[in-house]
Amino acid sequence: MYHFIVNPVSRSGKGLLLWQKKIEPILKEKNIPYQVEYTQKRGDTTEICRKISINAKNEDNCTIIALGGDGTINDAVQGIEDFENTTFSLIPTGSGNDFAKDMKISKNVKKTLNRILNAKEPTQIDLGQVTTSKTVRKFAVSCGLGYDAAIAQKTTHSILKKKLNKIGMGRLIYLFLGVQQVFNAPKASAQIEFQDGTVINLPKFLFAVSMVHKFEGGGMKFCPKADYRDGFLDMCRVNNKSIPGFFAALPFAFTGHHHFFPGIKLHRFTKCTITTSLPLWLETDGEVWQKADRIIVESLPAKLKFLF
Repeated sequence: MYHFIVNPVSRSGKGLLLWQKKIEPILKEKNIPYQVEYTQKRGDTTEICRKISINAKNEDNCTIIALGGDGTINDAVQGIEDFENTTFSLIPTGSGNDFAKDMKISKNVKKTLNRILNAKEPTQIDLGQVTTSKTVRKFAVSCGLGYDAAIAQKTTHSILKKKLNKIGMGRLIYLFLGVQQVFNAPKASAQIEFQDGTVINLPKFLFAVSMVHKFEGGGMKFCPKADYRDGFLDMCRVNNKSIPGFFAALPFAFTGHHHFFPGIKLHRFTKCTITTSLPLWLETDGEVWQKADRIIVESLPAKLKFLF
């Protein structure tokens, strides 16, 4: 059974129209059995996925197909409880769509739907998990502590983003706020301890982002060698960057060559602990939910069955 989750206001209010005009007619034309549920508020996707996955073992080929972006995927993986019997898929309608970019999923709704319906087997892809003193959350794209999370926090409340989304230029808000947050970044130190015992001390810490996929922040290639099927997480961490030096490196993040600049390093790991001198914003897949001064980040290899 295909279970569709539709956010009516996604893609700047076009989510419902996309469902009614482009998706549902194809399902009816092909006599494909399906169910659809509409989200109304934050958290609905998580609860819908939880309800569906709890009963997944009682039906054949339980597949959840969500219309949305990276935030929708983040909500979904929090709700899926039976990963063994639940398959997930996505029709990208978000503004950033970093997950879809790395997976090479088309923004053409009809093309993507037909590809999903004709797919024979799902692909097992990695997820990540971050643990704080308060919560445990999974992530599908990235988990960032510090600078990138502060950008996400500002983006969530940005009126400008909504305006840019309407003209298809929502990505620009990440660049605009990225520049702004360089000047507002708190002065913090950090220590990162990896699973092999390696310890790195960062006296002028800006941020660390742990990634399943290559892209974050609307297309920035922070971890150019990240592979969603290798069982590892990739990290980009920044320390001791002057403002002029950061501005020099930032444009190269779009091509994945930023790590050649001093103070920017890449790591590959399965588990690490990050401790900071003061609480910093924490994000998963662009969704900001708290500040933290100690987090444990780990890979969940081949955790999600993804159909595309």
